[in-house]
Parts: sequence; C-alpha cells; structure tokens
Amino acid sequence: MIQKIISFCLQQRLLIIGASVLLAAVGIISFERLPVQAFPDVQNVFVQVVTQYPGQAPEEVEKLISLPIEKEMNGLSHLINMRSVSIFGLSVVTLTFDDDAEDYFSRQQVLERLRAVSLPNEVSPVLGPMTTGVGEIFRYRLEAPNHPLVEQRALQDWVVERKLRSVQGVADVVAFGGGVKQYQIEVDPSLSKH
Repeated sequence: MIQKIISFCLQQRLLIIGASVLLAAVGIISFERLPVQAFPDVQNVFVQVVTQYPGQAPEEVEKLISLPIEKEMNGLSHLINMRSVSIFGLSVVTLTFDDDAEDYFSRQQVLERLRAVSLPNEVSPVLGPMTTGVGEIFRYRLEAPNHPLVEQRALQDWVVERKLRSVQGVADVVAFGGGVKQYQIEVDPSLSKH
C-alpha cells in the first residue's frame, strides 16, 4: 500500500507540490485569523445573588435568605448547578448555567424570579458583577486602631471604594463589616407646643 502511494507521488510531482503549497497557505491564513487569548474563558455562565442581612447568624441567613432564593430559582432554563454560602450577615447564591446560556438572558431570568422571593423587609438582594472565573479577586482589610468602626466604614465607603471603582478593569467593590453611620431624629414630646 505504501509503495503505491510513494510511486503515485513520484509520478505526479507537480500535483503533490501544488497541494502541499495550498495546504500550507490555508494553514498560515487560519493561524493568523485564530483568536488568541492569554487566559481563555472556559467557564460556564454564572450569576451570583448577593444579599446582606446585617447582624444575623448564619443559620438565620440560611433559613430566611438563601433557602427562599434557592427555592424560587429552581427550574430556570439552562440551570445546571446551584450553590449557596451563608455566613454571618451575608448570603451568596451562585447559579451556574450550561454552555447554551447567554449572560444577559440568564441575569434577566434571575432578576425576574427575585421579584417573587419572600424576604425580610430590610433585605434587598443584588446581582454580583458580570465577571468570569478567571477574574482576579482581591480582599483587603481596612485597619485604623485609633478610629471607631463607624469611621473606618465611612472611610471605606467614601474614599477607598470610590478610588478602587475608578480603576479600569475593576468590576465591583463590596464592603462588608464595620459600622454603618446613621442619622436619627428623635422627637421629644415634652418640648412640643400645644
């Protein structure tokens, strides 16, 4: 069999040389048009539902936040996996979709279902930023021992977060912990005029 192929190639030299040149040209053109990514995104589409419930234990967060969200998200089209993490004051539900799902359509489906979830009044879930699994995550702690937690949180919210958001490529900054500054007006009924 090999002898027949070799003898055919020797008899039809021009045909074989022309086919080789054509094959090489097609290969070079295909190589130049090939999209090159240093870190190709091979992860499925995912949507995160992040809900803060300050001051609540993980068991309460799981029962009042994570489980109702998971129950409502069951049956979404293209949904292949659902995981949740409930920690002190925070619930993160991660919904993973198959390869046929589109980012914006999946996020829209999750938003529509979130409207039907029965959650405590002071809680409002938000969707995590539209990033991929190859994105960088940077966690930091703001420490100022001579300042109270309320001032540290105000510094985070009004200075650090705004500076980080102005950096190109930063998708989101999520603050967690510290004291949130509140302004309260208390009425003294004894001072009111009749």
